[in-house]
Amino acid sequence: MKNRHLHKAVSASLLAFMGLFASSTSFAQICTREYAPVCGQVAGEPAPRTFPNRCMLDAAKATFVSQGECITMSTPKPATMPMPMPMPMPGSDVDAHGCKGSAGFQWNEELNQCVRPWLSSAVTLEVAPKRRSCTGMVEMQCLMVREREPGQAAPRWEPLFSSIAGFTHVPGKHYTLRVRKDKIENPPADAPSITYTLLKVVR
Repeated sequence: MKNRHLHKAVSASLLAFMGLFASSTSFAQICTREYAPVCGQVAGEPAPRTFPNRCMLDAAKATFVSQGECITMSTPKPATMPMPMPMPMPGSDVDAHGCKGSAGFQWNEELNQCVRPWLSSAVTLEVAPKRRSCTGMVEMQCLMVREREPGQAAPRWEPLFSSIAGFTHVPGKHYTLRVRKDKIENPPADAPSITYTLLKVVR
C-alpha cells in the first residue's frame, strides 16, 4: 500500500517536471544542418539577416521576412553597359574644307581643291629646250619632259605626247614648271593616261 502511494507521487512529480520543461522559454531547439536560407528580422537589430534554414530562424525567435538570402540596400547593381557610339554614315566625314575622307578625298593646299592623292597632285616638271621626233598615232615633234623630286637624281627625258595646258614653249629655252598632274582612269586607246596643267613657271 505504501509503495503504491510512493509510485503515484513519483509519477506526478515527473509529469509536472516534463510539463514545466516543455513550456520553458529556455528550451534549446535542435535543428538540422540543411542549408535552405531564409531572411528574418530579429527584434532589436537594425536590418534583417540570413538564417541557414527556417528552424534556425525560429530558434532565434526571428520574424520571417522572405525565402532565400536577405537582399541589402548595399548590394551593388549590375553596371549599365555603355551605349555604343553610332558609326558615321558613308560620306558623312567631311572636313573643314568639305573633303569627304570616306570617298578618298583630301585637301591639297597648292591645288586649292579636294583631290584623290593617287589621281591628282602637284609636281615639278622640267621641259627640255628642244622638241624631238616621237611616234604615237602618227609621227610628231614632242616636248621632252621629266618630273623632278627633291633630293633624287634626275630621271631621263621622256617624250610628252600631249601638251601642257596653259603653257607655251619657246624653242631653245629650258623650263622648270610647277604643274598639276592628273592620272586618267581607263583612258581611250588614242588618249594620254596623264595630263599636265600649268600652275606656275618656276624658271
